[in-house]
Amino acid sequence: MKTALVAAAVAMALTGSAAAGAKDPDGRVVFARGTSLWLTDGRGKAPEVELATLPGPAADVRMIRTDLAGSTLLVDVAGRWYWAAMPTEGATAALAPLPCAGTTARLSQGGDCVVCASAAGKALLIRLADAKVFTRDLPGATVALTERAGARELVWVADGAIHAAPITDRTKARVVAPEAPVRGVVISPDGRRGVGVYTAPPTGQPKATEPRDQLFGFALDGGTARRRLIRDGVVLDWSWDAGWLLVQDGGKACVIRAVGGEYKCWKGYTAVSLSADGAWALVLGPRDGAASADAASPAQVEEGGGDDDGAVDDSVVPLPTGPLSLYRARLPGTYVERPVVIERVVDGAAAWLPPLPPAPTTAPAR
Repeated sequence: MKTALVAAAVAMALTGSAAAGAKDPDGRVVFARGTSLWLTDGRGKAPEVELATLPGPAADVRMIRTDLAGSTLLVDVAGRWYWAAMPTEGATAALAPLPCAGTTARLSQGGDCVVCASAAGKALLIRLADAKVFTRDLPGATVALTERAGARELVWVADGAIHAAPITDRTKARVVAPEAPVRGVVISPDGRRGVGVYTAPPTGQPKATEPRDQLFGFALDGGTARRRLIRDGVVLDWSWDAGWLLVQDGGKACVIRAVGGEYKCWKGYTAVSLSADGAWALVLGPRDGAASADAASPAQVEEGGGDDDGAVDDSVVPLPTGPLSLYRARLPGTYVERPVVIERVVDGAAAWLPPLPPAPTTAPAR
C-alpha cells in the first residue's frame, strides 16, 4: 500500500501543468516555528499540524529538504543533520541524527537514502531503512546522487573535472565535464546538467574588463559548452523535474529555468524551497511585509569576483533576521506579482511538498 501511495505522489509531483496554471496550489508546506516543525497546505489556509519536535529552537533550522513524494524530511538544525519519515495523520515524527558533517546533504528521489560528507570529508551513503552507512573514497563536499530511468549514479568533482559512475561500480567512472567550476557546484537530480561558478570575461559590462567569477549552467555530456546565468546568484536547489533552479541573488529570491534563460525574482525575500515542477517557491520575508526598523532583512550573499575577495561559501545562504513570515511566490503570471503570505509567524526554514495522492477507493460490494 505504501509503495502505491508513493508512486501516485510521484506521478502527481511530476505533472507540472496543472500546478503551473493554478492560481492556488495544491501542495503542502512544512515550516519551523517555536520548537517544532509544522505542516499546512500551499494556500496557507489549513490548520497547522505539529509534525516533529526539534532538537533546538526553530531559528536554528537552516534548511528542510524532502524527496520527490514528500515522504521523508531532511533537516539542518544549527549545522547538524536529522531525518524523519512523514508521520501518519495524528502522529508526530521523531527526528533521528545523521553522521553528516558540512553544509550539504541530499535525499534520493525516492527518499530511501541520504548522500552527504563525513567528518573526514569522504562521501557517505546512508540507507535510512536500517541506518546502514556506506563510505566512498570520494570528496563528500561535492558528491551528488542522481537517478534517471531507475539507474543511480554518483557525480563528484576531482582533479579539476566532474566525474560520474554507477553507484555500484566505480570502475565505470567517466568524465562528464572536463573543466569543473571553481566553486558552487550543484548537480541536477537526473544527472544531465550542472551549475557552478567559473572565472570568465564579463559581458555587457563596459566598465569591467578583467575576468570575474560568474554563475554558469552546463550539460554533463563530456563537452565544454556553458551558458551564463545570473552573475552573482547562489544556487540553492533544483526542482525535481530538473527544469528549474532556486537561486538567491543578493537580496532577491529567484526561480530560473535551467535551459532557456527564463527567470523571475522577488526583491527583499530569501529563497528556501521550490516545488517539484518549479511553479511555486517558498520565500522568507518581513512579518506581513512590514517595513519597520526591526523587520526581517533579506539575506545578503557575498559576491564572488575580484582578487581581493575572500573565499565565498556557496553552500549556505543565511536566513534573514528579525520577525519573519513565510510567503508563496508564483512563477507563472505577471512579473510584478508579489509573494503571498502563507504563515504570518515562522522562525526558520520551510519546504514545499507535493499534495497527498487521493485515497484509494473500494468498489461497493455487489
